[in-house]
Amino acid sequence: MVSDHTPSSEALSRRKILASGAVIGATGLAGCSGDASSESPDCTTTALEHGDGDVLQQASAMISDESVALLVSLQESGDTLPIESILLKNSEGDLLNEIPTTDAREYRITIGSPPHHGRLALLAENDQSDEIDSMEIEYHCTD
Repeated sequence: MVSDHTPSSEALSRRKILASGAVIGATGLAGCSGDASSESPDCTTTALEHGDGDVLQQASAMISDESVALLVSLQESGDTLPIESILLKNSEGDLLNEIPTTDAREYRITIGSPPHHGRLALLAENDQSDEIDSMEIEYHCTD
């Protein structure tokens, strides 16, 4: 199943994106998990830390339609994920985006225009806003 969420003029809620971006299912996700790194012709992504959970499997920056997109892959099991949303925070801890989750396993969200680089924390939360997994990545994308 592919999830497609875009910002709207409606009142924002926990289940909606807080900033601009599109969330869609991604195929062929190559990314970072654990201590791995990923390189594409235009982007390099390195996983700096991973929490104790196993919900967040991979995260990788890539150039897509002249924008920098972050691809996020969740665990691949038949079980329903206990995850309500994925929060994206910058290195200062400011909330940049919230990705509401469905039963999809892969999401893509626009995070900027090339050249673009930075460090992001991804926090997976359940419906009680408890953090159940986390990952910190660093990425560098050229134009």
